[in-house]
Amino acid sequence: MNLEIISRIKNKQRNILIFFAFVMLVLFYNWQLFTSNKYLSLGNDVYMNENYNQSLKNYKYAVVIDGDRDTVYTARIKRAEIFYEFGQFDEAEKEIYKAVDEKKFDFKAYELLGDVFYKKRDAENAIKYYQKAFDLSGQKSIKMKLARSFIAKGEIDKAKNIFSELFFEDSNNIEAIYYLGLFELYEKREYDNFFKKIEEKDDIFYNQKIDKIKEHIKKYDDGQNMNYNNLLISDLFLKINEPYLSIAKSKLILENNWEYRDAWIILGKANFIIGDYQESLKNFNNAYALDSNNSEIYFWLGSVYEKIGDDLKAKEFLEKIDLLEIRN
Repeated sequence: MNLEIISRIKNKQRNILIFFAFVMLVLFYNWQLFTSNKYLSLGNDVYMNENYNQSLKNYKYAVVIDGDRDTVYTARIKRAEIFYEFGQFDEAEKEIYKAVDEKKFDFKAYELLGDVFYKKRDAENAIKYYQKAFDLSGQKSIKMKLARSFIAKGEIDKAKNIFSELFFEDSNNIEAIYYLGLFELYEKREYDNFFKKIEEKDDIFYNQKIDKIKEHIKKYDDGQNMNYNNLLISDLFLKINEPYLSIAKSKLILENNWEYRDAWIILGKANFIIGDYQESLKNFNNAYALDSNNSEIYFWLGSVYEKIGDDLKAKEFLEKIDLLEIRN
């Protein structure tokens, strides 16, 4: 057999092996796609049945099998959403960053990152990622989240500007109207025309808040100093579930009068509501330094210590309530 024939045979064998390898790769890739999508679908099914642990496992399998980028991205976002729903914000954050590695220009990941940082009380990062999500999508709902993050950061003017833009874009945007009314209340302590617009819309959710605002405004006393009426506004913001506005208002009051006990109490309550227990503890300790015989301060100090896991201190202050009542 001459060398030419041998060379042809070897080339043919090599081509067969290459073709076989190519076919195997195609089959394996198709298997990856099919199996990864199958686990993604299974994850969705068990999620609908509220079997969240199994859902997490199925989404993880979809990721590990490594189908196409869309499938892996979606599976990671789904896992992040479950972690977010159950308050596991660090785990959610990790999944989202991995999802972004798959798709860098999808707004959903950045919006969810904004949600995570907002819950973690990291307003600066929340603003950063909501802005990126809005730049990619232009969605009004994300722009509203951006505005609320500026409130959380204490930058009320920036939040007001964004809600003003939303109102001029759509004069029927009830959330924008509501917040513009709150900002007027924050600045001028007045029941504004924005609230009257909401009353005209007859929206049950917002009108319940409007009723609380109207009732609270009746307590204003022009004979009292400005701090007293500002404190009423701060307390009102707590009652209508706007703790960040309450925090901003309380801080302004305390800048004028550091020894205003009730402002420290309201600030402590607001920080307690948002889950910043260490800051809440500082606030109530300042109130306690101004008034060491107050059952409300005892109650809140006991509650804060309970939250941070100091049961002995919690018991100490909660027992003081009973002693104070006996003494009185």
